[in-house]
Amino acid sequence: MKKRAIIITAIILLLTLCGCAEDTPYIPVSTTTREVVTAPAPETLSPIDLSGDTTGTPDETTGSPVTEPGTSSDTTAEPPSTTDTDKPVTTAAEETTKKTDTPAGTSASFLFCGDNLVHDAVINNAKTYARGTGKTYNFLPIYDAVADIIKKADCAVINQESQIAGSAGSIGGYPRFNTPEQMGEDLITLGFDVVALANNHMLDNKTAGLKNCINYWKTKSVLTVGAYESKSDYENIRVLEVNGINVAFLNYTEMTNSDRRAEDGYITPLLDKETVKRHVEAAKKVADVVVVMPHWGKEGSFSVTSNQKTYAELFAKCGVDIVVGMHSHVAGKMEYINRPDGKKMLCVYSLGNFVSTMEYAEDMVGYMLSFDLVKTDSGYECKNVKVIPTVTYFTYTSSMKLEDRNNLKLYLLSDFTDELAAKHAYNHHESKTIRVKELKKFISDNVPAEFLPDYLK
Repeated sequence: MKKRAIIITAIILLLTLCGCAEDTPYIPVSTTTREVVTAPAPETLSPIDLSGDTTGTPDETTGSPVTEPGTSSDTTAEPPSTTDTDKPVTTAAEETTKKTDTPAGTSASFLFCGDNLVHDAVINNAKTYARGTGKTYNFLPIYDAVADIIKKADCAVINQESQIAGSAGSIGGYPRFNTPEQMGEDLITLGFDVVALANNHMLDNKTAGLKNCINYWKTKSVLTVGAYESKSDYENIRVLEVNGINVAFLNYTEMTNSDRRAEDGYITPLLDKETVKRHVEAAKKVADVVVVMPHWGKEGSFSVTSNQKTYAELFAKCGVDIVVGMHSHVAGKMEYINRPDGKKMLCVYSLGNFVSTMEYAEDMVGYMLSFDLVKTDSGYECKNVKVIPTVTYFTYTSSMKLEDRNNLKLYLLSDFTDELAAKHAYNHHESKTIRVKELKKFISDNVPAEFLPDYLK
């Protein structure tokens, strides 16, 4: 049974009495009484240099890869540091006590889902599914095939790539995504507990859109990570207790479209080495397990970039337990990486798309990541690690307009047939018929056999 978190009221009261209300820090969402610790104030920040990137993304209306400026080498340079003098507010750790150790044998099931990218066609399908319901949009039918899997997980996590920006922009998809609030409501109904918000589209509607997005999710009973309204908010670690196991979630993006940066005190959580070190150190003080969700890599590519390798090694060196990557829109590689302490870090470079209407064959296939966290005598282990492959299905109307992609549904790859594949809009786009055998290869060619379902081995 899912354990919803509650806000630690005593700490909020203490912060108010201490005169910290001007910039109230995020209180880790947890039912635990474990010590709450924030990362120490940074002296310098070294954001990734993306000054040569004018778009930061391929054409996501079709999924067609676009060569980005300077991508002859995928090595990312870091510019000189800039001084950060705004010290984060520290929560009152002395007012909390550490909880009793979780007994060996305790376990919790987790499910991670990839890029939920709400194009115009996704919105239009939700309008169609809403007919007769009294609602403007209904996204739930799109997820029918995976709804039970999501609900069964003790903790379900999704990368909500398109921003819920409210009045900061017009509702719509590419190139400046602004997703209806109903998507948020429907994700909660499906049973998601954690929503990741750091991605290249997070400033599509500038800081006003980010502010509206944060304010929307603050009214919901889910943990959000990757969107921050102040430096102190950024330095407070998000923690969720799941069946007695305290899990910290960190979320960063390697880039933003047009190299945008948040303003008015809001934070763009760029992937940065010193920030990672600081946050992981703080997270390990308040959590049993540390999960990092980087939005990284090259769109449309199954390859692991040198920058991804560099950061994966850094995560392992810092003692991160699990890395679940997003962004490339294809089903990426995964592996175990050895940590200096002798343990192994599970690293997934990309889950691929969850729902979108990108129309190239490789963009249609992604996977959900499923595993159990189990308490052992020596710590915590990831067990029963499996991928659950999915296919996004839609058809064209005779108009062939990009927004006219109908009958949108997410299927389990195990249930997808050649008959369905023959009707997919891909066939109109590429003038050939995609087959299930080819779709399966996108998974089996990139995911090690030990993580595959039996029908793909």
